[in-house]
Amino acid sequence: MNAPTLGQQRNQKRKIEILEAALAVLSEDGYGHASMDKIAERALLTRVGLYKHFKDKNTLILALRAYKLGQLAEQVSRALAPIPDFETKLRTVVSQTLLYQQHNQGFFRVLLSSSFSHDFAVDFAIKPFIHTIEAVFQLGLEQGVIKIAHPLEYAGLLTTLVFEPSIKRAFIPIPNDFEPPSHLAELISGVFLHGVLL
Repeated sequence: MNAPTLGQQRNQKRKIEILEAALAVLSEDGYGHASMDKIAERALLTRVGLYKHFKDKNTLILALRAYKLGQLAEQVSRALAPIPDFETKLRTVVSQTLLYQQHNQGFFRVLLSSSFSHDFAVDFAIKPFIHTIEAVFQLGLEQGVIKIAHPLEYAGLLTTLVFEPSIKRAFIPIPNDFEPPSHLAELISGVFLHGVLL
């Protein structure tokens, strides 16, 4: 595979700048009120310039979701790489995912609010993250330390549990400075491990 050209690298860098600008606007105005004009302005582009990169708001949102959830999968994968055992890997998935949510609260508000739009009913941006977790459960099966039949189902269940702080922020009126309890990672890990360990 050929390395990306300087032009391709520049284009990719510009797309990421646009996605970060879009995230700022979407976080401030909400999914329903954020306009392409305001996103273009925040990205220091004309409206026409923005449309050269993204044909519409839905395309931009899909790209943003893929970009940020891809970052989450990469962060978790990097943290898992040196860890040999299932239990420590599972605890690391939980702690790293909670940490990522804490530092990306605006994105998770956008993710959850846009998820209820019919335009995003089939969006596979979460798949790399779920497959990362699935590989952890697969390792547990290979090491003979867990008792599950379908690693992918458990990966989906753990994803739901570990996104709890973002789900709470999206659907329950809580103060902006709310922080999940410090023991939340241990609570989620402990509950999950109790159910799957032999």
